[in-house]
Amino acid sequence: MADQAPKMTMESAVEVLKRQGCRITPQRIMILEYLLSTDDHVTAEELYEQVKLMYPHISFSTVYRTLELLRDAGLITQTDLGKGTWSYHPIDRADHHHLICLGCGEMWEIPQDTFDEVHRQIMERYSFDALMVHYAIYGRCERCR
Repeated sequence: MADQAPKMTMESAVEVLKRQGCRITPQRIMILEYLLSTDDHVTAEELYEQVKLMYPHISFSTVYRTLELLRDAGLITQTDLGKGTWSYHPIDRADHHHLICLGCGEMWEIPQDTFDEVHRQIMERYSFDALMVHYAIYGRCERCR
């Protein structure tokens, strides 16, 4: 299994973007700062509302395009956590997965090591090194069955 990514800093994230030829704009910096400062999984809408407080002229499309850019640069993950929209999280904090109840919507975080055996079996059976990054697994909790 791959080692966990080192803790991402603003400097390391900006360096990744520069190496990929991306412009470093004030809007991108604000979005990165917010993502790196929260432990929450945020949607584009939630991020837009937060960043708009600091930068009132930012547009939703700028936030959305920046999230796509950060995802494509490998700096954040994009996961469907059952909110009807994508949720985003820094890649260095993606060492967990989620169980989401289809009945009540409750969500539990489960550690990466829960999937170590699955990863090993995929590698063994298919010679495929799966990137087990950030899963949302849907089902029904004990209360909702």
